[in-house]
Amino acid sequence: MRKLLLLMVLIITTLLFGCNKGPEVVTLKSGLKYVDDSLGTGREAKVDDLISIHFKGWMIPKDSTGELFSDWSVDSTKRMLSLGDSKSRNQPIKFVLNSGSFIKGTDEGIVGMKTGGVRTMIIPSALAYGEAGIGFIPPNTDLKVVVELLEVKDKVVAKMWDVDSTLFKTTPSGLKYAIIFQGEGPAVEAGHVVSVQYSGYLLDGTMFDSSVERDEPIQFVVGQGQVIPGWDEGMLLLKKGDKARFIIPPKLGYGEMQLEKIPVNSTLIFDTEIIDVK
Repeated sequence: MRKLLLLMVLIITTLLFGCNKGPEVVTLKSGLKYVDDSLGTGREAKVDDLISIHFKGWMIPKDSTGELFSDWSVDSTKRMLSLGDSKSRNQPIKFVLNSGSFIKGTDEGIVGMKTGGVRTMIIPSALAYGEAGIGFIPPNTDLKVVVELLEVKDKVVAKMWDVDSTLFKTTPSGLKYAIIFQGEGPAVEAGHVVSVQYSGYLLDGTMFDSSVERDEPIQFVVGQGQVIPGWDEGMLLLKKGDKARFIIPPKLGYGEMQLEKIPVNSTLIFDTEIIDVK
């Protein structure tokens, strides 16, 4: 009887300690911390893989005293700190891991996740946007990002097309374009919704963005200012199935705007393909 009581005490003690033990917090050398809310069972994400994720993110206030790894999505006081929630919009995000295309600092935390897994990351400001900040994110702001890994695939490598220089024409605005493959679909008109695969380069050949490598064509309404002026103008010169190169001067691109991968007053080169016109 005594042995039975001792065994019961041991079992209860083990259960109590097991229940009180929280999730393991992993701290990387960089200072990034994460907790695996659930472990996936699919393919592991590695650098240069093409991944698809859902995310929720928040800025961490300087005076934060709450539990960093708790569920902030149910806390109304955190609403004004939100960076976004792709799952609520049902809009998964695709990007090449370690390309710097997603929230700065998250790449390192996603490496090693398995498809189906969910990971909560605390990103020190030094790994995120540092002393400069960006947009509505103030300087020296730590970030909290929850990532659900939906899919992992091999990266598609986009290469700059070889284009015959004699094919180029120039519009009055200064846009240069060359149609290198003629499609047979309907012409693009203002108000049409177009689906476009593209790769964008600086004049020195440096790629700054590619829907091809994300395996995700961009969709937008032509003529509504949803894209840079050079695109709105250039699309009206094409039809479904066309492949064309645009050389877009700064005034039809981002002008004096400084972007992470695009310097001020940059001339931009786009290799584009019209996938669909609606």
